[in-house]
Amino acid sequence: MTDIQTRRDMVWRTANGPIEAPVAKLGGQPFWLDEPFWPTSAGFGTPMMFIGQFPMPGPHSRLAFLFMAEDGYGTGSTYEPEDGDNALIVQPGGRVPPFLTGTSARTGPTLWRRGESWTDRVPVELRIDTVPPGGGDSYFGGEPHFWQPSTRPLGRFFFQLDGADGAPDEAYALNFGGGTGFAFLSDDGLEGRFCWDCV
Repeated sequence: MTDIQTRRDMVWRTANGPIEAPVAKLGGQPFWLDEPFWPTSAGFGTPMMFIGQFPMPGPHSRLAFLFMAEDGYGTGSTYEPEDGDNALIVQPGGRVPPFLTGTSARTGPTLWRRGESWTDRVPVELRIDTVPPGGGDSYFGGEPHFWQPSTRPLGRFFFQLDGADGAPDEAYALNFGGGTGFAFLSDDGLEGRFCWDCV
């Protein structure tokens, strides 16, 4: 990815095996480009769930790794960008924000969908491709589509990702309160922020 001004919609397909490359994906395990940093949820004290990795804009191979606390009951603050219950980690050479703590674990909890029963959790790994804009709710670049008029950008808009319940016709389960998550980058591209917004 070389540009975050031009919108490109995300589409995904199930991977045939582990994706061990610096490419866009949801789920699986991170393909670290520097020393691992697995964030710990400030609200729950547990390792955050790895949601996905996203190639950074620019000529060099860099990734932003998205994590979020597992919060099945909506009691945490995963929607807040600086409360320590979500993280957008930039590698290599990025800065870890001061409100985050973590470990050097290379692997950990990962994105999932529901199985035969509502409580079954089936890990997923999805390769992300990009296509011209077609009205999708998950995309790189362009302008964010906030649900609430009070929501404000937290830097340069990078991408947005639609939430899902993980029902049989959905590829993953990601609790954004029925809304959408938004990723932003600092002006120097070394630090990330993430929040979500809903009706």
